[in-house]
Amino acid sequence: MKILLIICTLTLFSSAIAENKLNAITTMDEYGYFVETYYLHPQPNLINSAITFIGSSGAASAKNMKAGVLMSFSCLFSMYEQTQKDKWIQKINEINKQEKELLTNSINNSPSQLLKEIPLSAARNDMNWACFFITGDKKYIEDIIFALKHLDNRKDINLYLTAASAKWSLSSNAQYHPKVKDEIEILTNSDIPAMQSVAKDILSQSPKEIREETVAILKEQKSKGVW
Repeated sequence: MKILLIICTLTLFSSAIAENKLNAITTMDEYGYFVETYYLHPQPNLINSAITFIGSSGAASAKNMKAGVLMSFSCLFSMYEQTQKDKWIQKINEINKQEKELLTNSINNSPSQLLKEIPLSAARNDMNWACFFITGDKKYIEDIIFALKHLDNRKDINLYLTAASAKWSLSSNAQYHPKVKDEIEILTNSDIPAMQSVAKDILSQSPKEIREETVAILKEQKSKGVW
């Protein structure tokens, strides 16, 4: 669940910075606002600034940030022409080695190529959120929703945690992104009764309640010697 703490934190950044126009990216708060609200407020003129900031941020060695940064920039770069990408490549070549490798991977691979390499997991959920925040494309929300089918899994802890992180993050982001809430409301009319129930829980439960529910299930399975 640690990976998705980034998403919650970035959401808080949005309300704090939204009152002021973002002119440069010099702090993690500003970077968070930039990548989380890009589909709402595209600012391609700040991508150079974002590259420079990430180049000195240590993001490539931060386990909780790496997947999100990789995907955010891949989605950003994929939206623009090669002539513009060539200019960003020059900027990427100026930053620290580890971050340079990370962003080079982003610019050389499409979002679909990167996702193809990642199995169903909390990291994949995180990457889908990163691309949704950049593009606003609901297909990334649909991929996260797909993970919910494993919520009743009590044998494979990784599949359960993937589903639980999907539920928590959908609840959290539905509060701030109408597109997310719309997709959950559509799910309440699913042909699968279990999915209808999950969707209603996501809309009615707070992220805190969902997290507490997850912890309780983990403890229960541990006490049974399953996990």
